[in-house]
Amino acid sequence: MTNNKAKKATFKTPTGIAQYPWLNNPDVQFDSAGQYKVNLRLSQDEAKPLMDEVKKAAEEAFGDKAKSATLPFVNDEETGDVVVKTKSKYQPSICDSTGKTIPASALPNIFGGSEMKLAGTLFPYQAGGRHGISMQLGAVQLIKLSENSNTVGIQFGAVDGGFVAANDDQPESGGEEGSYNF
Repeated sequence: MTNNKAKKATFKTPTGIAQYPWLNNPDVQFDSAGQYKVNLRLSQDEAKPLMDEVKKAAEEAFGDKAKSATLPFVNDEETGDVVVKTKSKYQPSICDSTGKTIPASALPNIFGGSEMKLAGTLFPYQAGGRHGISMQLGAVQLIKLSENSNTVGIQFGAVDGGFVAANDDQPESGGEEGSYNF
């Protein structure tokens, strides 16, 4: 029998590595209202207490059906690590490594590879014949900020005789604003 009035437990993760963070802006690809979310990579040993906590919340919420509940983590077969999945409709509170909250106006861009801790609420759900536990993200502590991996360290030297782009930002001598060279 399902206990719909199960007390919502809170969670707090150890420091892990962020994957696919949507913490600056919500991801609206599959939900027009948007979701703030981040996956957190942890070693098996670091993740075990958290996984036990989630399984306990499932047992309290779903009783005998807990074994078939969808849980918010997966094992990465390649590395052996555990990937914890969190999300929220609301932007989580984000603080620095000292615990000081970062105002939205000063929030840096947060990229995958950043080291962080997560906190929030374990939320039991039942919908469309499915049941499980989701981890509702409430707060993030940035331990180490990763830079954008798409541009870090990418530098090319000049190649003699190669293509040279026109500088269309500068008006040409004819007085026309930036033109195209077709």
